[in-house]
Amino acid sequence: MTVDLIKLIDKDITVTDGTRNLTVKGETKNHKVYRIPLEYLFYNDQNGRIATWISKYNSDNNQLTLDDKEAYNDVLHGFIKGANAPAFNKTKTNIKMFGQKIAGVVLKNGRIIDGNRRFTCLREIAAEGEDCYFNAVILDTDAGISDKDIKRLELNLQHAEERPVDYDPIDNLVDIYRDLELNKTFTIPEYVHNVNKKKSEVEKTLKKAILMVEFLKFINAEGKYYIARELNLDGPLQEMVSILNRVNDEEMEEDIKNSLFAALITSASGDLTRHIRQIGKDIIKTKNAEKFIEEYEEIVEEVYEGLQEEDNVELSTINEKISTNTQLKEKSEDIIRKKVEQNRHETVRNKPVVLLNDALDALNAIDETFVSRMSEENKEEFEEVLQKIRETLNVYGDKLNV
Repeated sequence: MTVDLIKLIDKDITVTDGTRNLTVKGETKNHKVYRIPLEYLFYNDQNGRIATWISKYNSDNNQLTLDDKEAYNDVLHGFIKGANAPAFNKTKTNIKMFGQKIAGVVLKNGRIIDGNRRFTCLREIAAEGEDCYFNAVILDTDAGISDKDIKRLELNLQHAEERPVDYDPIDNLVDIYRDLELNKTFTIPEYVHNVNKKKSEVEKTLKKAILMVEFLKFINAEGKYYIARELNLDGPLQEMVSILNRVNDEEMEEDIKNSLFAALITSASGDLTRHIRQIGKDIIKTKNAEKFIEEYEEIVEEVYEGLQEEDNVELSTINEKISTNTQLKEKSEDIIRKKVEQNRHETVRNKPVVLLNDALDALNAIDETFVSRMSEENKEEFEEVLQKIRETLNVYGDKLNV
């Protein structure tokens, strides 16, 4: 049954002496803080971190819904506590000693917009036998506050100060993907304004978020954001964005993207970020990139087709299907290793040409007019250096004719 916290004020819910300063619909003011029984409240499934946990739970169990609010809260309680147990215990101890210092923010239907950890601590303290309430501002969504206003407030609260250290970067990618790409709650300029970040930084993060979603589709795990978190993909995705930004051909970009996805899955390296960076630097950025893609195509197809035929892909599926396939991993690593070595050798062989072109550029930068206007002393020194250059060039010329 849907609850209306506004109607419960002066009944089960009482007003406190506290206030909290919030900016809602562009207006900043102090809002009253209320003392709310815990059973009326529930975690915000629109939050990126919680949405990731829910996707994990739904994959392993029956769908988690709000039909049973207590069971819903119990599941997410465990996730929040387990995400950073030391921080949770510290907050819990602080609340037990001094009470809830910072008020949360909830909607009139009980959805918690701010204060998930505090709410979790209070639930646990209540389970230990103490009488607990959640102090929070109640936002009346019937008073012209839209979903966009609520999301804007969430962003303001999250980015007004540094994020908590336990907020996984993948959860941030989920948030920005849902806000800018999936639900299109904000335009990029609107998002930039609300999080107080540079446009270029937001655009780069969005590219990374879209790449994460494409990777999950590639491995047949669409919507399972927790897999990206379990694989610690933030660093590798960052490298992929940098690599793909330098590709101008759309078809080539798609081929490179799929090759990087497959290389990520089949890697024997513990440092996936470094692995992807090496492929970008020593293969993709060279003239042999197309040749690599052609040779690596069989690996891409085997990884893709092997996972697409699975009914339910989890991290365990990837380990069983791909990671334990020694032949596939060795073949993948062999192609990458040989291409890296080949391109490094070519770089060494081409070094003289590169340096000679640099020297030519430096010579061309000399203004002929200034040469004629130099003092006699400088002209004499210039002539000496010029003679050394001629002698060096003659040596190179002799070597070319060997």
